[in-house]
Amino acid sequence: MNPQQMEQMGQFRITVWEEENFQGKRCEFILECQNIMERGFRKIRSIKVENGPWVAYQFPGYRGYQYILERDRHQGEYRNYMEYSTQAHTNQVQSIRRIQH
Repeated sequence: MNPQQMEQMGQFRITVWEEENFQGKRCEFILECQNIMERGFRKIRSIKVENGPWVAYQFPGYRGYQYILERDRHQGEYRNYMEYSTQAHTNQVQSIRRIQH
């Protein structure tokens, strides 16, 4: 990986927590993750966007409902699923992907 690629990766950072209000098990991502549950999570209840826009998906493999997550909304802090989607029929987030400009 060259220095420019490493710098671009630093422009994307998101952290997910297993419980609401940034509690419980957590994991930070700078790259996409096709299946967060494979990292030992049972659920994702809160999310913090540090850098870059992201899209979270209801199911593994980038399927199901999509939730756009940005630092500009809520200062990037989504304390519970109602803050990233009031239209969600489920509170599941099982995969995430960076949005490239």
